[in-house]
Amino acid sequence: MRTLAIACLTGLFLLCAAASVATPTPGNSAEVPDKDSQPTGVPTYEGRLEGDTIEDPFVIDDLPFGSSGDTCPFANDYDACCPYTGSTSPDIVYSYQCQYTSPVIIDLCASQYDTKVFVYENEYVHGNHIACNDDYPGCGPNGYRSWLMVEFYAGNTYYIVVDGYGSDCGVYELYVQNFVHCAPCPGGAFIESEPPCIDPENDVHNGGCNSDPPVFDYLEPSEDAIDFCGTSGTYTQSRSNWRDTDWFQIDLACESEITFRGVAQFSLRIGFIDGREGCEDVSAFYSYTDAAPCNEAELIEVLPAGIWWLWVGPVDFAGVPCGEPYACELTGYTPATPVENISWSTLKALHR
Repeated sequence: MRTLAIACLTGLFLLCAAASVATPTPGNSAEVPDKDSQPTGVPTYEGRLEGDTIEDPFVIDDLPFGSSGDTCPFANDYDACCPYTGSTSPDIVYSYQCQYTSPVIIDLCASQYDTKVFVYENEYVHGNHIACNDDYPGCGPNGYRSWLMVEFYAGNTYYIVVDGYGSDCGVYELYVQNFVHCAPCPGGAFIESEPPCIDPENDVHNGGCNSDPPVFDYLEPSEDAIDFCGTSGTYTQSRSNWRDTDWFQIDLACESEITFRGVAQFSLRIGFIDGREGCEDVSAFYSYTDAAPCNEAELIEVLPAGIWWLWVGPVDFAGVPCGEPYACELTGYTPATPVENISWSTLKALHR
């Protein structure tokens, strides 16, 4: 399905906004403002030792692992450039002795401050971290939380440093787990009709308003939840970055509360697009939201009767291999209730 390049030409320019985007209110596709340069936390040190340095880390015994805490009482011992440097935030260290070689996901998306995370293998050498992330699209409010996936090799000890942007500190939620395919397609689900990352010039499948003529995958109403799945990715063509996006159409018989959920192996964006006036009047999402890989995106809207399009695609225009899976669920899109013909005499008899 064709999507517009970063330098959009006409029409759907707001549907292809750059990566770090706030979750908007309906009809608002504003970009995220610049990061606040003022400190939001005042680190203090209370003599705590465990977790403060690589010499005395909190120990992760096994995966999956979850932990929470507050970084503010700790000291500022470490920093890494990814891409911001000069952090004075307090930091906390976890260690994990790897038993099985595997990609590992480190997730701070549920944290309550502007986080940063980086990883060392076996020892600390400044600048020799093996992975680092400050902001990840779709991770937490405005994408200002941290998420990364890194290969851990059996027999090595890995040090995970939970840090912050600038001097930020606060309550963090840390999840560490082996990578698993997190977007399995349920049995009986509707499967999108196109091959992975098809050439946009030949998109006759579900490119929506980005195709000429417009084309959609149609979803049938149901009393039950509707599962639908597909694949996406990013690619380069004519020296421009493109993302593979899917458009699904529903036709509401009456005003309905619709819940739209999705999860993907990549940073996922889902959105509602008002199709009641056709493609010519489409210039922005009605509403949309983003989620980090393996995190659920959810939109709940009361939508007027008429045609609506469900948009699914990556947040970014690069870095997502073609063919990465996603799985979505739709509820509230039910068949119209039939009206039974009844005679006037019968109707009067019902109210005697």
